[in-house]
Amino acid sequence: MSNDLMRKQSKNILNAINNFVSNTGLNDVKTTFDSKTGIASVIGNKDGFQYTTTLTKHMNGVAQTTTQFATNLGKEALISQIKALRKQGYKQQQIADMLKISQATVSKYLRK
Repeated sequence: MSNDLMRKQSKNILNAINNFVSNTGLNDVKTTFDSKTGIASVIGNKDGFQYTTTLTKHMNGVAQTTTQFATNLGKEALISQIKALRKQGYKQQQIADMLKISQATVSKYLRK
């Protein structure tokens, strides 16, 4: 893939991220983008809920997956959320960033 095409696709996914953040009104937004895989994550909160959206580039556009959960979860709910995010394919550090906990805590709770 040419560098120009990669830059154009990266720009398209970054525009999708900016539009998503603007349209949802998220606070405390953290974004990540891996240009090799074409996967971007947007993490933010609104009205007591944490939102995580993953945008993945495909040949015909961008696919979007959104997860939402309450903040300040109890321990059992937190473990459940960690396991659900792991099943969705998120890595431990990504889960830790989403839930604002340490990667070590994620690892510990995944063993339960």
